[in-house]
Amino acid sequence: MTPQEEAIFEAKAEKMLRGHRGCPLGRDFRAFRYRYDVSPRDPEFVARYDQTFPGSPGSPEWWERKYGRPNG
Repeated sequence: MTPQEEAIFEAKAEKMLRGHRGCPLGRDFRAFRYRYDVSPRDPEFVARYDQTFPGSPGSPEWWERKYGRPNG
């Protein structure tokens, strides 16, 4: 890429990203993260997910089929 092509590219990129908000000064990078994010680590979520998709990867049935019964 020539210096002229790079300058054209940079100008287009700056124009496109002009409206993109960055992190406020002195703020944590998680400033724009959803506050009430439903995490798969939530036990209720995991239980409902396993009931809805019983044979999905990561479910107890899947682990048992793949690796056998735990402690057995």
